[in-house]
Amino acid sequence: MLNNLRIEWMKIKNYRVFQVFSILYLVGIILIIYIFYKIYIQLMGKVMSMGSKNPRDGNDLFSLFSEDTIWTTVCFSTSFLLYLPGMIIINLFINEVNFKTHRQNIIDGWKRETFIYTKIGLILCISVVVTLMNMIAAFIMCQVTNTTFNLISGLDTLGLSFIQTFIYLMFALLLATFFRRSGVAIIVFFIYGLLLEHIFMWLLWKITPQAGHFLPLQVADSLITFPGMEGIFGSNPGLSVLLPSAIAFAGLYIFLTVRKYKYDDL
Repeated sequence: MLNNLRIEWMKIKNYRVFQVFSILYLVGIILIIYIFYKIYIQLMGKVMSMGSKNPRDGNDLFSLFSEDTIWTTVCFSTSFLLYLPGMIIINLFINEVNFKTHRQNIIDGWKRETFIYTKIGLILCISVVVTLMNMIAAFIMCQVTNTTFNLISGLDTLGLSFIQTFIYLMFALLLATFFRRSGVAIIVFFIYGLLLEHIFMWLLWKITPQAGHFLPLQVADSLITFPGMEGIFGSNPGLSVLLPSAIAFAGLYIFLTVRKYKYDDL
C-alpha cells in the first residue's frame, strides 16, 4: 500500500488543481476563523460599549476562544470548507477515468480492488493533512487570542475532525464513481451538501427531531457542534450515538465505492 501511495503522490504532486486547491484550503481555513474572530470581538465590543461614545473591542464573553473551546470553534468553522478537498478527490478520480490511467494500472498488474483501495488510502492521507491544518489554524488562533495552546485538550476534537473529513471525502469519491463526470459530480456534491440535505433535515425534524442528524453528511457535521449550542438544533443525540453512526456511514461509503468500481466497466 505504501508503494501504491507513493505512486499516487507522483501523479498528483505536480497537478495544478491539487496545488491551487490545497493552498486555497490552507489559506481559507485560517482566514475564515480569523474573520469570524474579528467580527465576534467587534460585536461584543459594541454590546459592551452600548451608550458609550468610544466603542472598543470586546471580550470573549461566550468563551468561544478559551483553552477548552477554541479547538471546537476552529474545527467547526473550518468544516465549511471541506468541499474544496472534496472537489480535489472528484477531479483526481475522474481525470484517471478520462485519461484511462486507471485502465493502464490494471493492465500493468493491479487488481481493481488495489486501485480503488489506493484511492481510499489517499483519502486517509488527505484527511490526516486536513486535520493537521486544523491544528495549525488552532495554534495560530491561540497566538492571536493569547490563549494557551494545549494540544492534549484538542485531541478529541481533532479526532472527530479527521472522521468528519474522511466522510466528506469518501462521499465525494462515491459520487465520482457513480457519475464519472467531474462537472456533474461536483454539482451534485455542492447541491446535496449545501441545499438538499438541509431540506431533508427540516422535513425529518418535523417528524422526529433527532432523525435529521443521521443524513449522509450531517452525521459527520453533528460530531462537532458550535460551543454552547450542543442541544439546540434538533436535540443532538450525543457522541455515544453519533460516532458509531458516522463510522457506519464511512464503512457504507467504502463498501459502495469498492463495489461500484469493481463491477463497473473500465
